[in-house]
Amino acid sequence: MSTVVDDSAALMDFSETMRLPDGLLPGQAGDGDAEAESRHAVSIGNIRLLLPRDEVSELVERARICRLPNTSTWFSGITSVRGSMIPVFDLHELFDIAVGTGPRRLIVVGEHEKAVAFWVDDFPRVVSFGEDDRVAAAPPLPSLINDYSSEFFSKDDQTWVDWDIEGFVTTLGEMI
Repeated sequence: MSTVVDDSAALMDFSETMRLPDGLLPGQAGDGDAEAESRHAVSIGNIRLLLPRDEVSELVERARICRLPNTSTWFSGITSVRGSMIPVFDLHELFDIAVGTGPRRLIVVGEHEKAVAFWVDDFPRVVSFGEDDRVAAAPPLPSLINDYSSEFFSKDDQTWVDWDIEGFVTTLGEMI
């Protein structure tokens, strides 16, 4: 014998307690802000970078990187992802940023000949911004990133940088 209980209030309480935190899934607006934009973001030391809206990005586990002779130390080398040869940059090394204690991860942004990879401190996360989160002042950034920055957003006491990754990587390619 089973008993059916119609307790809508208890069900609503349970639904609210089981709600996923804001920023865990893409498209979550958070705080009821229908105008919010969600973006994937990564950290390199204390630099918080937004990944491009229109580009595919992925983490690569256990990447094999082929170091090229006579190149800068911040150019880690080349890796192969699904048959595409992708340059790998170490922005920690380039900007003299201490590497955290946890394992670094390799993120690939873009596809085929436009793909580029760089080391990040943790898994990418989704950050949602509304118009109120936009800030005019740039955070302290290395000049090379600042040169390719377009907008800045403040969320949870952290400033996130929207940047032109393609222009940035083109400049890095000229510096190798």
